[in-house]
Amino acid sequence: GGGAPRLSSTGAIYMTPRAAPPRQDARPRPPFGVVVVEGADAESERSCVQVVPKYRVPLRPKIKHMDHWDLIVAFDAHKHKQESQAFESAGKAAKLSKFRATLDGQMDEVNALREQEAENRRQERAQSLAMAEENRRLQQAEHDAAQAQKDKVKQITDEMLQGIEDRRRKAQELKKRQNQQMTAWLEAEKRRKQEEDRLQAEEFARKREQAKAEMQAAMEEAKQRKKEREQAEKMYVAEQQKGMDDKEAANRAAVQARMDQIERNCATLGAEIADRDAKAERELQEKIRRVQEEADRASKEDAERRRSEHERKTREMLRSLDDQMEQRRKQAAIDKAENERQAKVFKEDYEAGLAKDRAAAEQRRQARAKQDETLIGQMRAQLEVHPRNFGITDVTQQLDVAYNRALFEHMHAEGFMTGLSGQMLQRGKHHGKLDPFPSVGRYDGPIHPLELQEVDAQLAG
Repeated sequence: GGGAPRLSSTGAIYMTPRAAPPRQDARPRPPFGVVVVEGADAESERSCVQVVPKYRVPLRPKIKHMDHWDLIVAFDAHKHKQESQAFESAGKAAKLSKFRATLDGQMDEVNALREQEAENRRQERAQSLAMAEENRRLQQAEHDAAQAQKDKVKQITDEMLQGIEDRRRKAQELKKRQNQQMTAWLEAEKRRKQEEDRLQAEEFARKREQAKAEMQAAMEEAKQRKKEREQAEKMYVAEQQKGMDDKEAANRAAVQARMDQIERNCATLGAEIADRDAKAERELQEKIRRVQEEADRASKEDAERRRSEHERKTREMLRSLDDQMEQRRKQAAIDKAENERQAKVFKEDYEAGLAKDRAAAEQRRQARAKQDETLIGQMRAQLEVHPRNFGITDVTQQLDVAYNRALFEHMHAEGFMTGLSGQMLQRGKHHGKLDPFPSVGRYDGPIHPLELQEVDAQLAG
């Protein structure tokens, strides 16, 4: 339906409806937001799973919270409703007659205001486009800076991972080379030991065979010498026996002749001759005994000499073997101490490498945790805001409320949503010029009578 155009208290232009049924409730309606408290979003209570996350990330609000612009729109709708009700209660004729007198002037003012608003809209559009372009440029710069930072972090992370991989590969190669060197040294030591044992065994076998051959030769020589000595003794005894037999045969005839002579001579001379013959016999037996004892003594001395020489060589061989075994034990103890020292050095290097790897892993873990906290903080700051509330920060809201403080004081004085309007007044306190070079200065010019007429009409009504 048609109606007469009129100004509201906020400066907006409305078409007054001809007839509208009065509404019983005075609650504000969309398109503005109606949620004025936190945590009003509907949440599901069907799940019984209790989640205790490490980092809590809120869900994005599903309903737009009511801000200061929504409050202004709601107050404007409320004023329009009041004016419509006042228009219906006072009657069309009186209201039309009241406005008919000032309609021409108002239309001129409206046309001027329209032109001014059109110019303001054009300027605002140009400013909005410039601001949007500047915002796009800033967003692109922030995106480029964030991308550069991300690329730098990725490059640093890749370099760290590559450095860790290189150090791990070098450590593995060093360990492999050391293992190969140790294995080669052990193999060489084993071969040297085997060669040394083989040479010692061959030397011992050669000395044993040599000693055995010398002993066998000495025994054969002693046996041969003994046999020769026995043969010589037998020949000597045989010669002595033959000589004695010859002498005895000669002596027997002489003795018989002498016995006959003795028997023919006197009995006293026979006793003397018998003593002389017995003495000669004893001397001969004593000489034979001395010769045999000398031969036995020489044989025993030679056997004793050979036995002493054999024992001396055996003792020297055993002493040499004992010295070699002692040297081998000392060398084994030295090698064992050196191996233990080298194993301790390897273990210390291994423990130092593990500690270094653990420190590097802990540093990477802390860097990742710090990065996660930063990203989670950014996510929280982004997700806590409704998409339609982006750009409305505490500072901008404080400035907007301070610029429109008179309007919020008006709605608070009329009792419109006193809790929220009072909260806005507390948030947007006026402390004078906050900016040393403000874009809009204080208005000290004259006020048009039409702007005062609406207030006077409401006060009169």
